[in-house]
Amino acid sequence: MPPSKYRSVPQLPVPEGHSGYDELNLGRLALISGQKTVPANLQRWQKQALTPDGRPVIITCTVPADQVVPHGLDNDFMVGLLNLCFEAGLPDGPFTVSAYALLKTAGLPDTAQYYRSLQESLIRLNKASYTIDEGWYASGTQTWTTQSFAQLSYLSYVRSKAGIRGTSVITVQLAPPIMESLRAGYIKPLDVEFYRSLSQPLVRAVYRQLDALHFDERTANGLVPEISAPLMAWSSRLGLTSDRTDNLSRTLAPAHKELLARQYIVEADITGRGRDKIVRYVFGPPPEGQHPQLAALLSERGVKQGVAVRLSTVFPERIEEAARRFDHYLKVSTRPVVNRGGLMVAMVQRPEDFADLPATTAAKTAPAARAKTSRREQQDLEAKDAKDRASIAALEGQELVDWALRQLTLMGVLKRLPLQLRAPLGEALHARTLDARLLVQQATRALSGGSPALDALLEDLQGHLNGSRSFRGTELHASPVVSE
Repeated sequence: MPPSKYRSVPQLPVPEGHSGYDELNLGRLALISGQKTVPANLQRWQKQALTPDGRPVIITCTVPADQVVPHGLDNDFMVGLLNLCFEAGLPDGPFTVSAYALLKTAGLPDTAQYYRSLQESLIRLNKASYTIDEGWYASGTQTWTTQSFAQLSYLSYVRSKAGIRGTSVITVQLAPPIMESLRAGYIKPLDVEFYRSLSQPLVRAVYRQLDALHFDERTANGLVPEISAPLMAWSSRLGLTSDRTDNLSRTLAPAHKELLARQYIVEADITGRGRDKIVRYVFGPPPEGQHPQLAALLSERGVKQGVAVRLSTVFPERIEEAARRFDHYLKVSTRPVVNRGGLMVAMVQRPEDFADLPATTAAKTAPAARAKTSRREQQDLEAKDAKDRASIAALEGQELVDWALRQLTLMGVLKRLPLQLRAPLGEALHARTLDARLLVQQATRALSGGSPALDALLEDLQGHLNGSRSFRGTELHASPVVSE
């Protein structure tokens, strides 16, 4: 079946609970040092890593003279930004969040110390320049490419005299190669609750690196049971700066102890002598993911376990329909399917290529059964809508501001607001000179009114933020509020 000429960007679900995402290149290449602190004069490093197929990759990081290379908590903030980018709907341009929301998503305390760390981290992530020599996997073209970028290609924020605070509005844009990977679905599930619960930056960095390497589609079940590497190379990969193996062993020991105690790994040992030491990790039970039933549907159709976990986390809304199309295709195909698992994966990742295959199981359902299902779905939607409205009504303070910014982003309103007005918008919402719920309601109504209504809303909003007039809005009728 020939592929379609146009391939749509996958609409990925917003992570919920302890489910989250990590971009696979970032997870595997470890561009940020896992050390809590680094020498004040460390402004450049170069390291060698291996791609999953064993090819050597040279990675270089440089920063300006007044900076140090990204390290420590920068990993946590980058994980937070990746997942906030999903919440924002993978926008084409910059997206806007509050400092409080970013700190919360990174799993860090809401204190002055961590707001200072956040400000320093954002600057490092924007200033640090990386070059990756034929080691960045472009999922769309399925090739290893050379890339040069800063992880944050755009950064804007307004700070008080004391620096960034919870109400500060931050506007960022992730580097184009990162955004291309996210849109192509070159990601893996990340248990963000487990990640945040780990005690130190190095423990989290070791976990993130191991978890990215754990998923490998070349193995029999899509998961690597164990990993071993020269200690010096592994430590360099994690960004550890010592060149003494005894120091490196002592540095890694607390991380090994914690990951063993949490049963993420069942073995962690370092063997050998001197610079020939080898570190080895054996993983614990295979991950089940957030949707084990959906993963089972994939496994039953020949998809490897690790791939099934990843796809059921990334595309849960696609699995059941893809399974129906797959089953139907097997019944009507005049030729045997050589790679059943590969076909099933393709149907999940590229549903537009198989749109002419009916999901017949659903189509043959009796009218009475379809009506019953429709009524049940309508009841479920009404119950969810009531729950969402109650949750929104209970929001206050910074959480209400963050909700409003998220809704305006998802509706595409923020991307049409000049960048220099996004921080004043956050301040106005926090000071309640703008009613957050009213603004979202008006934006929702303007969307249904088309471009002229949205233009009028934006003109009114910009006038308020520029101080030329108050936000008037229009007379409200009953209109839906975009749910979280």
